[in-house]
Formats: sequence, C-alpha cells, structure tokens
Amino acid sequence: MTKPHDMDLLLVVLSTDPRMVLCLEVVDGDAAVRGGNIVVRPSSTVLFRHGILFDAVKKRSGLHVRMYESYRGADAHAILDALDKEYHLDTPWFTPARWLEGHGVDF
Repeated sequence: MTKPHDMDLLLVVLSTDPRMVLCLEVVDGDAAVRGGNIVVRPSSTVLFRHGILFDAVKKRSGLHVRMYESYRGADAHAILDALDKEYHLDTPWFTPARWLEGHGVDF
C-alpha cells in the first residue's frame, strides 16, 4: 500500500461480516512526512448513516475492489460513483428488499 498524500480519499471499511463501508475521509498532509501516520480532515468526512456494503460497492463498480489498495483515474471514479449510488438509495443495508434487489448479502 502506498502512503496517502494530501487530499487523497480514504474509504473506511469495517472488517465485519459482511464488511461495511463506514465513511469517506480526506487526508490532511502526506503520511510519509508524518512517519506513516494518517491524519484526516474531520470537516470533510462523509458518514454513511445506513451503512454501505463493501460487496455492493464492488458489484456496482464492476471492479474487483480490494482492501488496502490504491485506486486512481477511471477505477477511482467507478468506486466513487458506486458509493454515491448506494448512498442515495437511502435504505438500510439490512432490509429484505435490499437482498432481493441483489445489492445485499448473498445467503
């Protein structure tokens, strides 16, 4: 994993089962300059109040999104677009309707 740079976006994912996207953060300064420590800009944090399934982001983006990876260009835009679409559904991830739509957990 490359160290984040100033203004990079970080996708915060909880290692639960299923994995959940908690929020999107903006890096404040270069982590390499801070001994590898990442500092974020709290005023720029986007919290996903209903939670977003990590697998739904992978499915919507059409990418094999992996934890601890960096994405740029078209791939980064595809991930952000998937997050935006999931966020604007404004529906909790744990409802049966979400599972039937195919955006939830596969049982």
